[in-house]
Formats: sequence, C-alpha cells, structure tokens
Amino acid sequence: VGVIGPWTCDPLLAQALPEVASRLAVARLNRDPTLNEGYWWDAVVLAEACHTPQAVTGLLNVDRYATGLVGPLNPATCGAAGLLAAAWNKPLVSWACLGDVEGLDTLVTPMPEPAGVLHIILRFFRWAHVAVLSAPQDLWREVGQGLAQDLRARGLPVTVVTAAGTQEDEVREALRRVQRADGVRVVVMCMHSVLLGGEEQRVLLEKAEDMGMTDGTYVFIPYDVLTFPLPYHHVPYPVLANNTKLRLAYDAVLTVTIDSPDLTFHEALHQAKEAYEIPGHINPTQV
Repeated sequence: VGVIGPWTCDPLLAQALPEVASRLAVARLNRDPTLNEGYWWDAVVLAEACHTPQAVTGLLNVDRYATGLVGPLNPATCGAAGLLAAAWNKPLVSWACLGDVEGLDTLVTPMPEPAGVLHIILRFFRWAHVAVLSAPQDLWREVGQGLAQDLRARGLPVTVVTAAGTQEDEVREALRRVQRADGVRVVVMCMHSVLLGGEEQRVLLEKAEDMGMTDGTYVFIPYDVLTFPLPYHHVPYPVLANNTKLRLAYDAVLTVTIDSPDLTFHEALHQAKEAYEIPGHINPTQV
C-alpha cells in the first residue's frame, strides 16, 4: 500500500510520522486473519509534491511501488490519480477528494465527505452565506476552491474565496473582504488548525479579534478537523493557555470533528507505546 502525502514539504505534515503510522497499521492488519484474508501487507510512504503540477506528474511513477494507494492529499490531483488508478486497476483510498468524481471505478472514499457534513451543519443553523479563507499553499488553495464549488453546487452562496498567509496586512484585507460581503455569517478556514501549530490560523483569528469579528457576528469553522478525530474531551491545548488574545478569539470557533468514542488519539498512542508497537519517545503533541 502506497501512502501518498506532502510528507517532506508541508511544515506540519512533516511531523506526522507517516512511516510509523503505516507500519503500525500493517502490523495490526497482518496479525488479524479476519482482515488480512491470508495476504501479507506492507506499506511504502510516497512523497507528494507541494505544488499541484509536480504533484500530478509525480503520480505517474507510483504504479511500480504499490498494489493499492492511500491519498493523495491535494484534491486537485484526485482526477488524475483516480484515472491512473482505474487504468492500473488499483484501489485508491482518499478522504481528500472533493465532490462527486464520476467514472473513477477504483476510488474509495472512506469517510463522510467534509463538504456534506458542513452543509448539514449550515442548514441546521440556517447559515447560508459563507466565506472560505485558505492558507496560501497550493494544497489549501485547492481545498478552498474545491470546497467553495461544492457548497455552491449544493445551493449555498459562497461570496468570498481568498487566501491569507501570515502577513498581517494580507490577513486584514482578506477579513475586510468578508466584512464587505453581504450577509456572510460563516468563515470556513482551510488551513492547519492552530491547535496543532497552524500559524496561518493563529494570525487569522488574532486579527479577527482585533477587528471585532469574534463577538458572535461571525462563526469560524476549521476545515481540517473535519477529516480526523481531534481530541476534545479534557484535553489542554497549550497554544490557547499561553495566548489570551487567541483564547478570546477561539470563543467564535465552532469545531466539527469526527468522534472517537472508544479511544482518543492520545489514548490510542499511549496504548501503542505500552505494547511496544511504536517507539516510546514519540511526543503526542508533535504527531
């Protein structure tokens, strides 16, 4: 199984230890005869380029490494990856592909589509007008553009789609666009969560606090935590404890994430350490 992602160039995903996670997954799979069905599984980590054109061309070589693929993370490459996987007759398991991609016979989406979950939440609260702010990297720009198209296809008016990095002037202008837009109630943040160390989201929320946008006028929804179970029950996040302005701004954040009722990520990581399945020195706040 080839595990595709921007493991070498994205500042946060470079800490995600995909080799450790992949080895843990296949080791458990190989121990469970009800799952492995007599096959011996192995995993290889494949680096995805951070720029979209190079990420697409990089897909041409993965056929030789794996009989099945997990990824890629850039939704703009899903079409090409799906067509190649169909031509190779290899399964492609991706939670990052946005929208319905027709004709990709071997594409598997392993979890509820984030845009569909967002649509349910927005309909429940009757929040129609949406702005999408993304980090400037290709991966997040593509996520933001794809999400906006998907929400529009579902009938929601997405009036602002723009990128905002860590420069305060750039972030201020992006937020002013949100303020000038008619009736925007929700800002979806397509970037790494500040709870995990995302600098773009930290600057965005702090600047929103400075501009008086976190008083309940706007609701800020992180996109990335829709794709994994963010630990939320009795979990301290130092970045909030050590930053008063961010903590105040975070009152305006609505977090929608996958529930993990049996074990939190931190508990599962601790159990894997106790069983000597992964190295004991791994710090959960860095994974």
